Amino acid sequence: MPSKYYNRNFRSQYFYHVFNRGAYKNKIFLDNEDYEIFTSIMEYYLKFPRTRNFAYKKKINEFQVPNLEEEITVHLVAYCLMPNHFHLLLKQLPGINKKTNISNLMRRLMITYSMYFQNKYKHEGAVFQGKYKNVVVDLDEQLVYLSKYIHLNPRNPGQYQFSSYQAYIQKTGLPKWLHPEYVFKLQKNYQIFVEQPMDNKQFEKLKKLLLE
Repeated sequence: MPSKYYNRNFRSQYFYHVFNRGAYKNKIFLDNEDYEIFTSIMEYYLKFPRTRNFAYKKKINEFQVPNLEEEITVHLVAYCLMPNHFHLLLKQLPGINKKTNISNLMRRLMITYSMYFQNKYKHEGAVFQGKYKNVVVDLDEQLVYLSKYIHLNPRNPGQYQFSSYQAYIQKTGLPKWLHPEYVFKLQKNYQIFVEQPMDNKQFEKLKKLLLE
């Protein structure tokens, strides 16, 4: 991808596609609990960006969650967790600092999940393939198509548990930490938009929007 889209100085009011995969293309999610723990860690740091790490005790699934007031500084717009990689669509809100920006969110998310994974599976070495990648999203059309691209990662997106797509199409019981409203403002008939087949010309347009 062109280097102009690579930066760690996340700007307020901008959207970013953030993604990474397992080291050596290995799986980073081996069972349902792994997906659920990653999602829980992500939710925790989205709500409480300044607090102590989301740490586990001797039991893998017993986490310490303090009773704190929420401080939302990053909006998660869409996501998809696949067996060996993940995609996040994030928006940096104004009034942030080094402890509340996307960089801090991603650093803590990846470190905490890596510790969980290494402990659970007695895994040695890196869990993720180097540093995560981030691409700035600066066009409305790019934002909408990126959400479509993210949600179409699974073969049956409407039945896939570990993405935001079911929440998008049901529009009920949305978690407070998910913000599809940015996409809904631009695309009213979202399910039809996502599930409508693309021809080669449309697919090339999608690649151009996301990668150039």
